[in-house]
Amino acid sequence: MKKIEEMTQEELDSYLANKAKERERYYREEATEEEKREAKKEEYIDRRVSYCLNDSYYEELSKDHLHNLSYKERLTKAEELNGCKFKDAKPCKDAFAPRDDFDGPTRLFGAWNCDGEKVAVVRHPSLILFRMVITILSAIAGFMLIVLTLVDAFPVDYLYLSLAGLFVTPFLLFRFSDALRFIDNIEFNRHTGLVRTPYTLFRKPFYIPIEDLEYVVGVEVKSARGGGSFQTGYLSCRKYPEKFWFGHAIGLGDGGNLNDWAQINRFMDTTQPIEEYYYEIMEYHYKLDKNAHFNGLFPEVMKKYFDADDCQVNRMEVW
Repeated sequence: MKKIEEMTQEELDSYLANKAKERERYYREEATEEEKREAKKEEYIDRRVSYCLNDSYYEELSKDHLHNLSYKERLTKAEELNGCKFKDAKPCKDAFAPRDDFDGPTRLFGAWNCDGEKVAVVRHPSLILFRMVITILSAIAGFMLIVLTLVDAFPVDYLYLSLAGLFVTPFLLFRFSDALRFIDNIEFNRHTGLVRTPYTLFRKPFYIPIEDLEYVVGVEVKSARGGGSFQTGYLSCRKYPEKFWFGHAIGLGDGGNLNDWAQINRFMDTTQPIEEYYYEIMEYHYKLDKNAHFNGLFPEVMKKYFDADDCQVNRMEVW
């Protein structure tokens, strides 16, 4: 049997198709769930190998959609989008973290979503926290109504309200907060070189070059003995729009760390391709046809880097 590297494209397609049929037949009949997961991984790797052996994998595509603006040009662009000039913020008393500290795993930060064009990082506190509080209070209220109905303190009709408190309200809150998650997102747009801040109660979002954002590492919060811990941290602005500004700190979901901040800066660097550890979540968004905020379609400009059938990244360099 020929080695994969020696096969023609037709032979490779036939070989992969036969392997897929064998896996499907075996795992449909007698495989465990673990074996089925392994089969999916193997199938994914086989498709990836087929892309690597295809000439189109190395074909260079146009990078015109990436910005080539200097810092000053992007600052001017941000002022146009904001509708006002920037002014310098008061000096931050806390020390800023380095932008190139890659002393950590090459992974996706837990609060990230990426579509290749932008990375959306959840701020803290967010609507998720609000949803959790309301869900808990709603469940408690629903349970109390059931008890009061059973002891004849309320009519039986109140059981319907208890069902709303236990099931309907949490479901509606989940759908509501999921649809409005873009309000909580800090958007790092690779194609423009600008960052869009999230909404707050007193301030609409504004745009700012990433060079004017700094990350400040906070304290590490630890739970009881044997429990976990998480890092706190926030973004501090060197500049802010003169017409609307309340507060200088933007909290990050899950706290963030030095490695996460370095990965964000690397993502915003258009002189190098997107790192491969983004591919999995990019493919997830491509399959759903949703952008990083889940409030729009997957960016059309990024679709040329994906296989339409397998929904996998099929290019050597994803820009």
